[in-house]
Amino acid sequence: MTGSTIHASAVVDPSARIGSGVEVGAFTFIGADVEIGDGTRIGPHCSIHGPTRIGRDNRIHGHAAIGGDPQDKKYGGERVALEIGDGNVIREFVTINRGTGGGGGTTRIGDDNWLLAYSHVAHD
Repeated sequence: MTGSTIHASAVVDPSARIGSGVEVGAFTFIGADVEIGDGTRIGPHCSIHGPTRIGRDNRIHGHAAIGGDPQDKKYGGERVALEIGDGNVIREFVTINRGTGGGGGTTRIGDDNWLLAYSHVAHD
């Protein structure tokens, strides 16, 4: 966490791995089994649940909900994951959920994408 700035009101699980130069805004929650790459900036009131891996230099705006359970009726609690690459812009109120067992187990967002306000990635 060298050079990282985490707002005093943020809740960060002790097992989360936070890279260098990461900024975490007020009232943000970062759960267990979350990894955030160097230089990523996370706005206020975000939630990030694991298992989730977020790459370098992403910009996550306020109220984004990332890494939640997949929105699939067949989801039965199995371990599934989310991987987000580098250089993405994730705007306000975007939701990105983990994968499903039937869909390969991992939702993957590549590099240099723009997910604009209120976008939704349900799974896979």
